[in-house]
Amino acid sequence: MTNILSANFLRLKKNKVFWGGLLLMAAWGVFMPVNLHMDAVQSGYADNIENGLFACALFIGIIIAVFCSLFIGTEYNDGTIRNKIIVGGRRWQIYLANAVVSTVVGLVLCGAYLFPYLCVGMPLMGTFTAPVEMVLLTALTMLLLSVAFSSIFTCIAMVCQNKAATAVICILLAFGFWMVGMVLNQMLEAPKTHVCYSLDENGEMSSYEEPNPKYLEGMKREIVQTLYDINPGGQAIQCATMAAVNPPRLPLYSLGIIVLATGAGCALFRKRDLK
Repeated sequence: MTNILSANFLRLKKNKVFWGGLLLMAAWGVFMPVNLHMDAVQSGYADNIENGLFACALFIGIIIAVFCSLFIGTEYNDGTIRNKIIVGGRRWQIYLANAVVSTVVGLVLCGAYLFPYLCVGMPLMGTFTAPVEMVLLTALTMLLLSVAFSSIFTCIAMVCQNKAATAVICILLAFGFWMVGMVLNQMLEAPKTHVCYSLDENGEMSSYEEPNPKYLEGMKREIVQTLYDINPGGQAIQCATMAAVNPPRLPLYSLGIIVLATGAGCALFRKRDLK
């Protein structure tokens, strides 16, 4: 297991996708606070440092999807996984070694955004105005979310032996999570009433409110909210906006995804007929 991990991390040091993602996240971490500060100067209203602190959650899944599909797909293309088994490596060790590397990459990418954001943002916008507990819980949620993304895409990449197909599936799934999260968010954000306008006999316009048929309440709202909380795309949106309805639940859902994806991936990889 140690030798497999060492070999994986040695490959990681030379991986262009990893370094490209790292530079992208670091550049974004510098750009966001500068952009927020410039908007605040132009509008005359002070902006809070936490407003963009977790914005990277929106796109971390896409970057991890690209990395996992190419990093693990290359092992299949080059026959590295088959060779590891031939020399005595156990399948669960090979799977977990790739899962560990993917997890580390996800966490490092988050840190590559957060560190420059805080270094640049705090001198420009000051300290946090939100409760520290909320900031820490959101940070924990985002970090576990990145691990959940890594677990899902590692599972797909280890089961699918075609590098091109793996890349397409992972990237489309990452966008799919995000799009489903947006749809669920719109459903939950629908107002309880909406304003209607009408003209009377004198030609004067009047307004009145009537119930919004798209407003969710009761059991329907609970079901949609739960799906929104479980969906990684929904968690990403809630982290970026720091507007989670059930903050303590999100890390638990991510842990559940990690366990399920890793367990399923290990089981499927053990039965996989390697070409």
